Amino acid sequence: MPLILPTIDDVNRPYWDGAKEGVLRLQRCGACNELRYPISPVCPSCMSTELSWETVSGRAEVYTFAVFRHAYNDAWSGRIPYAVAIVELAEGPFVIADIVDADPAEVRVGMPVQVRFDEATPDVTVPRFAPA
Repeated sequence: MPLILPTIDDVNRPYWDGAKEGVLRLQRCGACNELRYPISPVCPSCMSTELSWETVSGRAEVYTFAVFRHAYNDAWSGRIPYAVAIVELAEGPFVIADIVDADPAEVRVGMPVQVRFDEATPDVTVPRFAPA
């Protein structure tokens, strides 16, 4: 089964380009100054379309998580079991990502994690989080 890859477009390209460069970039609203994720052409707080891209530290804590023990798509069947978490970045926003380099049974709320980048294809690098 082939990998499931993101659709890269003009709105999210700076995020994916940053990942290829080994940096995590998020949008900052030019009107209300909110640092935000998920990526959007419009600020969910004030509806402004003014934005810039900011590199963030990639330091985070697990806010909540789930352990997948069943492959809902054949593309992930070789990874069972695996943990997917909502992590709270040191800068504030929440990001959804999988947790790697950790036994899923050891993932805990409050666990410190750090972003890492895994090349899925020559064109797509995926941000993931590993224990810090």
